[in-house]
Amino acid sequence: MENDITKRNDTIEDDEDELDLIKLVATNANDSNQYLVFVGSNNELYAKNVSKIEELIVYKDLNITKNSDKDSIVVGTAYTRGQMTTIVNFDAWMGNEVLDDSFYELLIIASYGSKRFAIIVKSVEQITTIEPSEMSDNSNDNHKATFITKITISGVERLCTIFDGDKMLLDIYGDLEDESHIKIDESKQIKTDKIVLFADDSRFIRKMVGNLLDNMNLNYKLYHDGKDLVDAVDNYDEHDIGLIITDLEMPKMGGREVIDHIRKNKTYDNINIIVHTNMSNSITGNELLNIGTSRIIGKINMEELSLAINEFIR
Repeated sequence: MENDITKRNDTIEDDEDELDLIKLVATNANDSNQYLVFVGSNNELYAKNVSKIEELIVYKDLNITKNSDKDSIVVGTAYTRGQMTTIVNFDAWMGNEVLDDSFYELLIIASYGSKRFAIIVKSVEQITTIEPSEMSDNSNDNHKATFITKITISGVERLCTIFDGDKMLLDIYGDLEDESHIKIDESKQIKTDKIVLFADDSRFIRKMVGNLLDNMNLNYKLYHDGKDLVDAVDNYDEHDIGLIITDLEMPKMGGREVIDHIRKNKTYDNINIIVHTNMSNSITGNELLNIGTSRIIGKINMEELSLAINEFIR
């Protein structure tokens, strides 16, 4: 089901429109298959999962302290709802033509665990459901994209790029990748030959977690998707699996489906599952715990993830 966002002329003119947009995001915020579709300067469509969106703000209403580096993707900083927020121009980050400020309508306030930033976009089209089965991997063609899909806008089928928010996060906060090389106190490490199975569609996150697991001297296998992990589980003796770690939003099979599959097979009852995600809010978190998640860890927090691995690995 698609929820069209009504727009008048070329810009959003008043607070009522802003409230309608915020209401649409809030209504869908707990559905991992709901995406906010927006337009780039090239008039191509892009999508962001609404569960990572706090709210939408009219761009012209915000007082931004500008960045002196004109070549940076970071436009500046501003207070939004009493919090200092980093402001990023999506077109600049994506490598599109950067338009004059007057062409940009909205700020998408995104929350990635402890990191909060805002993306300037030209305009928003709609919120729509995109099922994992409808996504095709596009990461080899564009390192800032994860998937490409087809959606219908005003009766016309168009291509839409689902960009890699984790890559954007790392580009904004360039030192985050160093966190995967944190020094692990050997006296606190659990010595085990059991394997850790990890699934995430972002190659940047796979690299970070792989670095962490190397530093922890653990055996591990990385998978591009939840379906790949689930298919691989049957190839292991259950006694050889020490821990499963999964992202939530993945193309062929998401984290919820991974947990459901593992928990339905009583053979794997003793295997703990950590969800490694930036999508969790209180409602989503409670749902994940109820279906058999051992712990929910925000992405990029490598120290917290290392502690959870030590706690839950068999």
